[in-house]
Amino acid sequence: DRYMSVAIKRSIGSWLTLIRLGAAARGLLPFFLGTVIAWSAGFVINMPVFLFSSVAVLFIMIATFLINDYFDYETDAMNNGFHRLSGGSRILVLDLIPRKQALYAAYFLFSLSGVIGLIIYFGFNTGPWTIPLGAVAILIGYFYTAKPFKLAYRGIGELAILFTCGWLATILGYYLQTGGITLTVSLVSIPGSISIFLLILINEIPDMESDLLSNKRNLAVILGKRKALFLYSYLLILCWLAVLAIIPFGVPWVTGIFSIVLLPIVVLNLIDVKTNPASKQSFEKLSVRTMLFDHLITFIYTIAYIVTGVNAGRMNSRLITILFCYFVVFALEGISLLLSYGRNIQVSTE
Repeated sequence: DRYMSVAIKRSIGSWLTLIRLGAAARGLLPFFLGTVIAWSAGFVINMPVFLFSSVAVLFIMIATFLINDYFDYETDAMNNGFHRLSGGSRILVLDLIPRKQALYAAYFLFSLSGVIGLIIYFGFNTGPWTIPLGAVAILIGYFYTAKPFKLAYRGIGELAILFTCGWLATILGYYLQTGGITLTVSLVSIPGSISIFLLILINEIPDMESDLLSNKRNLAVILGKRKALFLYSYLLILCWLAVLAIIPFGVPWVTGIFSIVLLPIVVLNLIDVKTNPASKQSFEKLSVRTMLFDHLITFIYTIAYIVTGVNAGRMNSRLITILFCYFVVFALEGISLLLSYGRNIQVSTE
């Protein structure tokens, strides 16, 4: 019985590490932001739609991770340069879970997310773009590493993530509550879109050797380390400037003040890139700070729009529920990191 109990705990821990609940935050947080913007603009938040769609986004994110680990198996198996935020979950490579189980679980979660999308559309009349936008998210998640498109192997996977985890996630959160898409919301998604692109790019560099061996021609492989780091530096500065540049287009002006908290990360990462990092530890530090940079951008806009809504007298229980979901997502991210440290298994944000 004791051995069975240990085996069960090991299996549960392996699955929790494989599905990368923490990394799923990158799809959920901008989705929540879109909902907060809708609330701030005076729309009454439909909580069943918000909760159902949040689950659908979570399922799409997890299914994408499972698909990535399945189709990246050979690449990950050859990877010796990975750090805690790169190189896949390592669960399938370590044979802790059969590969086919990961694939079947991905199909199941993609299917569930599709069913939820149909329920939201037909049950709550969320607008004609509900199904097309959701379908795009599912298709990009699947074909990111799956044939025939294999976006991550053709130098366009980074743009696919920029689109889905940046613009699309934010727009969906707003659209499902309002039935429309505005220029301002699209502009607000730009800094977060660039920051997730940066996170993916910096995580690819330690994996370049194994990616080359498996003919995974992502952007880092195509550019090479030096040019990839140059692009990273350029876009890091551009991302911060974008926060300021979109303020005249209806974005709360306070985001310009809040953006000051991003500057230390920008400076530290530019300095580290200038020294031409070589070790996995140095790239891990860059990745962790880039992930923090990415999260802070979402925080900046979330807080700014909450302040705007509260000043307009819109404080209500719906906002509290949304903020609770933020708390749950970060708790899941913490659990994911604990699993990574406790089991000495690397957890990826790819």
